Amino acid sequence: MKIKRIFLILLLLLLPALVLEYTSKPSLSGLEVYFLDVGQGDAILIRNSFGQNILIDGGPDELILEKIGRILPYTDRQIDVMILTHPHADHLIGLIAVLKRYQVDNVIYTGANYSNASYRYFRELISQKVPRITLAESNISLDLGDDCYLNILFPFTDISGQDFKNINNSSIVSELGCGANKILLTGDAEKEVEKDLLENYPDLQAQVLKLGHHGSKTASTLEFLEQVNPSLAIILVGKDNKYNLPSPETLENLKELGLKVIRTDIAGGLKIWLTETGLNYQKL
Repeated sequence: MKIKRIFLILLLLLLPALVLEYTSKPSLSGLEVYFLDVGQGDAILIRNSFGQNILIDGGPDELILEKIGRILPYTDRQIDVMILTHPHADHLIGLIAVLKRYQVDNVIYTGANYSNASYRYFRELISQKVPRITLAESNISLDLGDDCYLNILFPFTDISGQDFKNINNSSIVSELGCGANKILLTGDAEKEVEKDLLENYPDLQAQVLKLGHHGSKTASTLEFLEQVNPSLAIILVGKDNKYNLPSPETLENLKELGLKVIRTDIAGGLKIWLTETGLNYQKL
């Protein structure tokens, strides 16, 4: 009886660690894509079957450390690729925290001009700590194995050093795919960029669309949604945010097309398994 009790106690002590180790392992093939609930901001973590980590944006504060700490094994302190879509604080600040705590091998960003102390600090930090810095443009493609990839669709050319009246429209737009199954990630790109994308990629489609600019009416036009034709729309947005996002206009567009919508302010985070044969998802 005493032996059984000791065994039960040991099992209860070890169970959390076993669960953590199991859930932190990447899938056997394809990609695990985590849309993280970091409040009013964007943060997306991608893991491939080789255990490589790609982080796209980091949210508005250090909450990202807690979120990725729940996903990655405690011994994994490496981000293979970090992507900053554009230098607004709700995408940038969390990346600074990650740069201080993790080894980052490659940073992809636009280098567009933006007068902000946090952005200046980010650029100083990556110049000191990151061995490879890549300026984004549409000829960049990352091979993630298992017939999976990340392609940068926008900006079309190097825009480093350029000024933007609306810095949202400097956002990196990327296509994440395994075979014919795709997720479109749009940063905070607005209507003008959506129009450019449709003109340059007339066959642009994806099963999953991460809506631009947190569901603002400045993005996600009906024309764009109809062309991309997603079955699932994801809105990364903070609960009770001061901007009143997502906008009623955007929600009406999504409703008109009958799209399944998941919002992080309501549902929390989301995990998608993306493979050659399809995709499925669950709430975090």
